[in-house]
Amino acid sequence: MSLMSALWTSYSGLQVSQLATDIISNNIANASNTSYTRQKVDISSRFSLHVNPGDIGTGAKVDQVIRVHNEFVYSRYRDAETNLEFQTYMAQTLTEISEYFPDIDEAGVQRDLINYFNAWQKLSANPTESSQKTVLAEAAKNLGSSLQQIRAKLSDMQKLEDILLVSAVSEVNKLAKEIATINSKIRTIEASNYAHANELRDERDNLELQLQKLTGAQIIKTGLQTMTKTDTNVADYDENYSILIGGFAIVNDNSFHPLTANAAENSAGAQNAIYFQQRDLTLIDISKDITGGKLGAILDLRGRTFNRETGEAADGILQKYKDALDVFARGLIQSTNQIYASGATTSMTSDMIGDTVGLTARQAKAIPIADLGKDILLSKVQEGDLVIAAYNRDGTRIQQDIVIHVDPTYMSLQLIAEAINAELNARNLDGEAIVAGGQLGLVTGTTGNSTKLGALLISEDHSLVRGALDMTGAKRLDVVDAIDIPFTIENGTFTIGIYDGNGVMIAQREIRIDKTSTNPLYSTLDGIAAQINMPYIDDNKDNDMTNDVDNYIYARFSGNRFSIDLQDPNAELYFNIVDNGTGFAGAIGLNKFFSGSSAKDIDLAREFKEDPAKIQAYDLPVIGNNEIANAMQQLQYQNVSFFHLNGSVTSETIMGRYKFIAGSLAETTATSITALETATAVENSVGVQFSSISHVNIDEELINLTRFQAGYAANAKVVTTIQQMLDVLLGLKI
Repeated sequence: MSLMSALWTSYSGLQVSQLATDIISNNIANASNTSYTRQKVDISSRFSLHVNPGDIGTGAKVDQVIRVHNEFVYSRYRDAETNLEFQTYMAQTLTEISEYFPDIDEAGVQRDLINYFNAWQKLSANPTESSQKTVLAEAAKNLGSSLQQIRAKLSDMQKLEDILLVSAVSEVNKLAKEIATINSKIRTIEASNYAHANELRDERDNLELQLQKLTGAQIIKTGLQTMTKTDTNVADYDENYSILIGGFAIVNDNSFHPLTANAAENSAGAQNAIYFQQRDLTLIDISKDITGGKLGAILDLRGRTFNRETGEAADGILQKYKDALDVFARGLIQSTNQIYASGATTSMTSDMIGDTVGLTARQAKAIPIADLGKDILLSKVQEGDLVIAAYNRDGTRIQQDIVIHVDPTYMSLQLIAEAINAELNARNLDGEAIVAGGQLGLVTGTTGNSTKLGALLISEDHSLVRGALDMTGAKRLDVVDAIDIPFTIENGTFTIGIYDGNGVMIAQREIRIDKTSTNPLYSTLDGIAAQINMPYIDDNKDNDMTNDVDNYIYARFSGNRFSIDLQDPNAELYFNIVDNGTGFAGAIGLNKFFSGSSAKDIDLAREFKEDPAKIQAYDLPVIGNNEIANAMQQLQYQNVSFFHLNGSVTSETIMGRYKFIAGSLAETTATSITALETATAVENSVGVQFSSISHVNIDEELINLTRFQAGYAANAKVVTTIQQMLDVLLGLKI
C-alpha cells in the first residue's frame, strides 16, 4: 500500500459523490414532472487488497443507476386510472343524455303529452270548433317533433361515438407502435446487462398508461427484478413484454400488430367495428372484447354489434333508449289510431304492408318460378303442394281442400293459376285463380259454376312460392306481425258497424282474428277481408240477406294495402271499427290519426296537417257527438300495451311509460356518477401510494444532497491531507 493508493481510494469517493449529486440534481429538476421516476445510485465497495495483516479496501463504486419503480403498484395505478377514465366518460355522456329527458312537467315530452291530452279534452267540450282542432293539431305535431328530436339526438350521439371510436383506434395504433419501437431501443441499451434505459422506461410507462386508459389493455411483463439492497420498493426491468387488447397481442416485445376500424364486415352506412389484423392480414372482430377504458365506454354507449335488418345498433346504452322511445311511440301510435278508427267514415286504407314482388307479364306467363332468381324472389322455392281452402258463402269451410302440386322448376305463375282453375272446374266450384299485377289472386263468383263460394284462401304452401313472391295477404298474421308491420296484432275480435246519416246502426259484424290458426279465414289478411265480404251471413238475424255488412262495404288486400270502402260511394252511409283487443286497425294504419311507426317518424297524419278541420271528435255523425275526443283524453288514464323487441309486453299508462324511461335513465346516470366517485377515491388512494414510491420528494432529495455533499467534502479533505503528506515526504533530505 502507498499514499498513491490512498489517493485513488479517495478519488473513487469523489466520483461516487459527484455521480450521486448528478442523479439528485436530475431528480430535483424533474420534481414537477409526473411522468418521471426518481432515480437512485446503487453504491458498493471496490475490490479489496488481501495483505498481511488484513484486507485493505480500495474505495467505492456505483454499480448502477436504478429507477425507484414498483411495477406491481404501477399496475394497480394503471388499472385505477383506466377505470376512472371509463367512469368519467360514461358519467359525462349519460349526464348529457339525461338532459334530453327532463323529468318535470314544464319541459320536454311530459309537457307535450299534457298539452296533447288537454287539447283533446278541450275539443270534447267543443267537438266542431275549428280553432280547437288547430290547437290539437299543433299539440300532436309538437309531441311527435319532440320524440323525433330526442331520438335524432341519440342517433347523432351514436354517430359521434362512432367517429371517436375510429379516432381512438388510430391513437391506439400510434401508441402501440411507439411502445414497440421503445422496446427495441431498451433491449439494445440494456444488452450489456450493466446500463439501465431509465428514461426510455419512463417514456414507455407513460405510453402504457395512455394506452390502457384508452382501451383497458392488459400489459404483461415477466422476469421483473427486485433490488432490496438498494430499495425495497423496486420491482422493475422486465425480460418479456406484451400488450393484449381483447385477448390479442398488439405488442409482443418489439413487434406491433395494428387494429383497424371499418364497417366493411357489416353493410353500407353501418357503424365501425374494431378488428385485430393477423399476420396473414385476416381480420378478427374484437369489438365485444374491449370492455375497459374510454374505448370500452364508447362501445358500451354506441353499441358493439350491428343489426343489418334494422340498420341500427343491436345493443348499447344509446340504442337502449332509442328502442325504448320507439316502443313508447309505437304504443302511443297504435292505441291512438285504434281509437280514431272507431270514428265513422266512408273509406279506410292501411299503410303499406310487406314488400311487393310484381312480375312482368312475360315473367308471370313464361318463366318457371325457380328461374326468376334471387334478384326477384325474396326466398328460395321448392317442389311441394299448394293447399287452397274453399269456403261456402256462409263462411263454413268446404271439407276437401284444393291441392295443387307445384314444381317451380318448370311451372310459371300462370301455369300454377291454370292448375288451380282446372281443379276448381273439375269440382264445379265457382272460383278462379288469376294473375294480375304480377301476383296470384283468388276470386269467387266469376265462372258460373254451380257451387257458389264465399272465399278462396291459400292455406298451406309447401312449395314456398307464397313467401318467395311475398303474397302478404296470404301469409299468416303472426308472420306479418313479426316481419311486415312494426306493430302487434293480438288474437281476439273487432266489430264493423254500418250507420246511416243519422248515426243509426243498420248492421254490424264481428270479425275474428287468430294469428296462428290453421284456418286462413282467421289468420290472414285475405281471410279478414273475406270475413267482412262473406255474403251469406245474417248479421241482423232477420233472415234478410240484403241488409248485412257485406251489402254495404267491400274489403280487399291489394297492392300491399288493406282497404275498406262503401260499395256505393254516393250512399249516405258510414262505417267504423270498434276493437275488442286485437289492435288490428291501429296496427295496420286504418283511418289513422298518427302516421309513422316509431319515435323516428311519429307525426300527425298528413291530411290533418294539411287541414286540421278534418279531425273528427265523433264516432258517429250525430250533432254533439264527442265520443272520439272523450276516448282520446281518457286514454291518458288507461293502461296501454307496449310491445318490446324481446317479445315482452308491458301494460301501463302512456305518461307512466314515458316517466319510466326518463326515470330509468336518471337512475342509470346516478349509478354512473356514484361509480365515478368511487373510481376517483380509489385512484386517489392508489395514486398516493404510487407517488410516494416513484415521484420525487424534495425534502428527501435535499437530505441526500447534504449527505453526498458532506461525503464529497470529506473525500476532498483526504486528498488534501495526502497531498500534504506527499509534500512532507518529498521534502525529506536523506
